[in-house]
Amino acid sequence: MEKNKKVLIIGGSVGAAALLALIIISISLANTPKALIVRSIANTLSDAQRIEAVSVSKDVANGGSVAVSANLDEWAKDDINVQAKLYTDAKRMKGAFELTASEDKDKIVQARVMYNQDKIAFNASPIIEGNYGVNLKKLAKNLPGSIFDPDEETEYSLSDEQFEYFLNMKDTVKNDKNLERDIEVMANKYRQVFIEKIVKHSEVKRSSKTINVGGDNLPCTVITASIDEDGLSEICQDMIDYANNDKDLEKLLLRVAANGSYRDDPDEYVDNFFDTLDKIEDELDELEDSDIDISLDFYITKSGRRLAQLDLEYEINNKEYEASLVLGKNVAKAKEISFEYEEKSTGKAYSIEYTVKEDSNKLYDAKIEISQTRVRRSKTTEKKSDIKIKWDKKSGDLDVKAATDGDDEYGLKGNLKKKGDRYIFVLNKLSNDGEAVPNIKSLELTVIIDRHDPTPNVPGRFTEITKMSEDDFEDFLDDIKDGIKELREDYFGK
Repeated sequence: MEKNKKVLIIGGSVGAAALLALIIISISLANTPKALIVRSIANTLSDAQRIEAVSVSKDVANGGSVAVSANLDEWAKDDINVQAKLYTDAKRMKGAFELTASEDKDKIVQARVMYNQDKIAFNASPIIEGNYGVNLKKLAKNLPGSIFDPDEETEYSLSDEQFEYFLNMKDTVKNDKNLERDIEVMANKYRQVFIEKIVKHSEVKRSSKTINVGGDNLPCTVITASIDEDGLSEICQDMIDYANNDKDLEKLLLRVAANGSYRDDPDEYVDNFFDTLDKIEDELDELEDSDIDISLDFYITKSGRRLAQLDLEYEINNKEYEASLVLGKNVAKAKEISFEYEEKSTGKAYSIEYTVKEDSNKLYDAKIEISQTRVRRSKTTEKKSDIKIKWDKKSGDLDVKAATDGDDEYGLKGNLKKKGDRYIFVLNKLSNDGEAVPNIKSLELTVIIDRHDPTPNVPGRFTEITKMSEDDFEDFLDDIKDGIKELREDYFGK
């Protein structure tokens, strides 16, 4: 019995020691320069996603809308209101654009273009009757022999490049509703690989320093990476080798190229990308013969593990440059964000600083200062500009002033209110050099941003444009031209 107890005690002690060793190793690995830099950048980017403007933009892009409306009474015969509205839903590969003109509460015209992964359609009542569109999945079947076929040599024939692009469209858009996400995943991967190569091929030092950003003292761990010409060449070579062996990158580039342009062949685009890498690789010997010194300072907050500041100093063939990016403790709640750049040899410098005086439930008060220094023929000139933004969140009053070298030049006043998922802005005044731009208030220019606004669906039935005869298509275009002309004459006198 005593023997079994001893075995259990020894076994437990060994297990506890192994667990303790594992914890120590994990903590040690988590605090390596590479791990600290990677985690701090990831945390900072995650904070950036919580910036209101960023989160709103992301929501709008994946299931929201932006609408702009104006009263054209000053330019039209009657009291005409026009609204343009864009629906976006990138996640579901859907979207729509809507243009509506109304007289009082009666709609004069409403035109709408709608698309999804398989179809695109539009209507314009009362200019044309019914829905017209194209089934993207059937383009390869419908285009050959149509009025858009280059071989048919009609007035509406596409170029050979355009024709080939549309023939293959069903393959290029297939399964690409995740393209944006996959690009982000790939970017994250290469960011980590790049940091890994920097740490591998540089002299790395660790120190501690407290910096002050926006009035806050931030104790930081400073990771300094010093890189010479040989190290830079090795970093580039490793990145090129990694990319050349990355089949997932090649597939992603092919998808991007297939969706991006009808003028370039996707395979040719990908080949050009890797040819460029080969050219860079051929020039690495010249890089090694250069005189290069680079110093990167990563200021990582000890509390929260965020990238508070990034300093860069580099010297290339006796020409010195400096740059600094300051983000603070949490970029989503930053009181100060700034960027500075200077060419030491010429004295040319550029800086931009964003400071927040107050950002509460009641008031947003911020300032953006831009400074630019130039040296020409030994003459130094400095140009300063600033933008002041004050938004009373309770009343909605928004006041924006932009000035250069201390002189007021431009002003904007309006009303911005948040109602649920919607942000509604009404422009009241624009001024230039103190003089108000006329007719702004009567224009009633209104912008509505809706974070969650379902995109209209493509109609189930529509007239297939690729099956229309040349005469029918010409009549169709004439109907649109005549309808627009009639509306212009009836309501605008032109």
